[in-house]
Order: sequence, then structure tokens, then C-alpha cells
Amino acid sequence: MPHPETQPADEAVPDDLAALGAVVAENIRQHFPAAEERHRQVLTLAEEVGELVGAYRRWAGMARRTGDFADVQDELADVVITAYVTAHVLDIDLDAAWRAKARHILTRGWRDRPDGGTP
Repeated sequence: MPHPETQPADEAVPDDLAALGAVVAENIRQHFPAAEERHRQVLTLAEEVGELVGAYRRWAGMARRTGDFADVQDELADVVITAYVTAHVLDIDLDAAWRAKARHILTRGWRDRPDGGTP
């Protein structure tokens, strides 16, 4: 039985992740206390990462039960979406943040030398 507030299947999905994060955050705000929003959303992101780890462990044969790779994909998508919801709640431009971080990652070098220096 679907949830009573399930949206019609033809509802438009936003074109970008930041817009999707905003839509999801606004819908969550209608049902949960605003005072707890930031804490709740950061904890939700951690929970989603845990679900990804669990799905991966099941798929990789590292858990009591087995799982499908589709579960890994779904959980990773949940992590990405939840990251954008969390960014919206924390007033972070995640698109700008990941681009800045990517520039840093791509220019910092990949591994220190054994003597502690950088190549």
C-alpha cells in the first residue's frame, strides 16, 4: 500500500541536483520541526552512507545476507541526493563546493614520497 502522501508518478523531476535538494528539503520541512533541521539532515546523511556500506557489503559477499548491485546503485544515489538536501539546509552551494574541492584534489599531488616529501 503506497504512502497516503505519495506524489503522482508524472511529477516533474528537477533538472539538477541542487533544485532536487531544495524540493526535498521543503517537503521535509512540512513534516518535521524546523529547530532540528540541521542536526536531523546531517544525521540522515550519515545514515544513508551507512546504508550504502551495508548494500556494498551484501553485494561483495562480506555480510550474512547477499544483495544485488542495484541496491548499491540505489543507496549511492540516496547518498548523493541526501548530500544535496543537507547542503540546501546548511546553505551550502554544493556545486561550487565540489568544483573547488575537485580543483584542490587535482592539483595537490597523489602521494607523498616515502621520505615525507611530495613528488
